[in-house]
Amino acid sequence: MEETQSIKKAKRSIKIYPIFASFTGDMIFFVPIDTLFLTLVKGLTASQITAMTMVSLIICILSQKIILSIVKKIGNVNSLRLGSFMLLIASLCLTFGNSFPLMLLYKTILELAYIFLNMDEIVLKNNLNTVNRSDDYYKIRNKTKIIYSSITLFTALVAGSLFNINNYLPMYLSIGIYIILFSVSFLYYEAKNKIKETTKSDNNKLKITNIIFLVILANAVFYSIIKMGQNNSKLFMQYDFQNFLSVEMVTYYITAIVFISRIARLLGNIIFGKVYKKIKDKMSIALSICLALAFILLLLGHFINTSFVIKVLLMSLGFFLILAIRDSFQVYIEDVALGIANKDEQQKIIIKIEVSRRIGTLILSTLFTLILMRYELVVVEFVLLILSIIEIFISKQLCNKLTKIKREEVN
Repeated sequence: MEETQSIKKAKRSIKIYPIFASFTGDMIFFVPIDTLFLTLVKGLTASQITAMTMVSLIICILSQKIILSIVKKIGNVNSLRLGSFMLLIASLCLTFGNSFPLMLLYKTILELAYIFLNMDEIVLKNNLNTVNRSDDYYKIRNKTKIIYSSITLFTALVAGSLFNINNYLPMYLSIGIYIILFSVSFLYYEAKNKIKETTKSDNNKLKITNIIFLVILANAVFYSIIKMGQNNSKLFMQYDFQNFLSVEMVTYYITAIVFISRIARLLGNIIFGKVYKKIKDKMSIALSICLALAFILLLLGHFINTSFVIKVLLMSLGFFLILAIRDSFQVYIEDVALGIANKDEQQKIIIKIEVSRRIGTLILSTLFTLILMRYELVVVEFVLLILSIIEIFISKQLCNKLTKIKREEVN
């Protein structure tokens, strides 16, 4: 009877997950108007916004061990509840705070909240194992990303209009959503899986460690390229278009491209969700090749000055490709990481994955700031292309390691 109740609760949590994770994945009503809100409403400068981001990233990186100890003490379900509560607190600080220290507090709480919320991935994986659906992890995570993409496509359309009606209206909606999500988090349940004790040789432990290192490295490089590539490539296109168009027309072009990129992100999640079933472990290689192709298209478009139409098409396609592959790699890495880690390692590896993303972003952000002091933005795009090619080789190594482990398991 107790086991039946556990399975029912696990199934309930699996059903809740896609909607809960979609709405906690980002501040969905704030992101489309973030720079407008921070500069016009809160009066922050560009340097203050940059400083706010840098400081919050550093705090997250330095807090890694503290976060892990908290998660181990309170458990995965309570961690995601804490994360949803912190998301609410962050939105309150952002909405009602009127000083730079409070804005810094908002950003720091928000970054920490996302790390705690990522424990829901472990909860999902363990619940799927309980109901004998362990192979459905990628399918459900991909479904979540499709829902998230659809939601952000909608908020991208309406957030600006809401902001024009009342500068604080998007934030009031966010607060209402986070109150509901915090309540919903108490419906979560994590099934206790029965784990068989297995004795591994030191050699096997070393192999697992190598794979985990490759997973973390591949994730850090890919995510930071995507993050910085998305931000810099939008600016890259803007500067190029200004050589042909007025500032007003450039604004229309960039707005249209950003909107279509949201659709590309949604389609990318659908397409790669189906592709994953066929190529499995080769997924990281395919996505890394697509990433390199994106920067090749952006650079080709930049150097074409004879036809503005071809320039726009090539650079837009490159930008769309960045958005189309963004979510799929993240889900793939999570699936691999949770698949190769034993239960005691799950929390640690998820936190390390999140922290590695922030370290990678911080390093590239610092590097690109130094580059742009002396060189043009095209140099940054070339660096991103080189890093993308390096990522292909890292992904190939990861694929080979995973294939070798599976062969050993069969034998």
